[in-house]
Amino acid sequence: DLGIPIRLSSDFNIPSTRSSIQASYDRIVGDLKAAISLLPVAPVHVVRPSKPAAYALLARVYLSMRKYKEAEEYADSSLLINNTLMDYNMLDTTQTYAIPIFNPEVTFHAIGANTPTYYALVDSKLIKLYSSNDLRKTIFFNRNANDTYSWRCSYDGTNYDLFVGTATDEMYLTKAECLAHLGDWQGGINVLNTLLIKRIKEGTFIPVIANSAEDAIKIIKSERRKELVWRDLRWMDIKRCNKEGDNIVLTRILNGETYELRPNDNRYALPLPANVLKLTGMPQNPN
Repeated sequence: DLGIPIRLSSDFNIPSTRSSIQASYDRIVGDLKAAISLLPVAPVHVVRPSKPAAYALLARVYLSMRKYKEAEEYADSSLLINNTLMDYNMLDTTQTYAIPIFNPEVTFHAIGANTPTYYALVDSKLIKLYSSNDLRKTIFFNRNANDTYSWRCSYDGTNYDLFVGTATDEMYLTKAECLAHLGDWQGGINVLNTLLIKRIKEGTFIPVIANSAEDAIKIIKSERRKELVWRDLRWMDIKRCNKEGDNIVLTRILNGETYELRPNDNRYALPLPANVLKLTGMPQNPN
């Protein structure tokens, strides 16, 4: 399948060509593994790369590939260096942005493009996933006067930049899901509970219980969706989960007309710009 252009030369006279998906992933994984031995265990600052950050990004890449053994191993390697979790009970919710920038969970701080999502309303189906004693509901979102919800704060410490870096909470969820996929679903639930006790109102936490691997995976995926909101990870998760039969259908209603994106649709890959095709002659994504 068609992947990304991989440019290994600074010579701008060489036209870009598209590699395969396999070559694209091989390059990403190879670069990250090569970086690990060159990076410090503790960064000068979390805006600088480090070993736990490289391990975390490898875990994310392998999870995207649905290689659960490798994803679990690298998530664990990252957590062995930094496994700190904030207790959301200790956050000052009277502040406009309750989550501090460069907080102790962050292993690498990076932001996406400035986004107007603070104007957007949050999907009511997502809001309903949070229990009344789940602190994430009030820390991540603002409740509006008309009983809708909008974005309050990300791990960038603001509500106008998307945090797209790596953090320990993502690694706990990755490790938990991978353990469940690999057969140790009870171990996965135990890892999940280590995270959730820091997210539920003090004195009200009841450990999550699963009855099977399938049940555990479903629970962990739901918690991943609730925890990693505004992290630019949901798109990746939808695509990989639909490969496994989750049948997630994205629906939007605009001016009375309903639009749907079905599982594994070609439209998950955006079309390449026409000027790029003209300059390079590389093939367009199928539609």
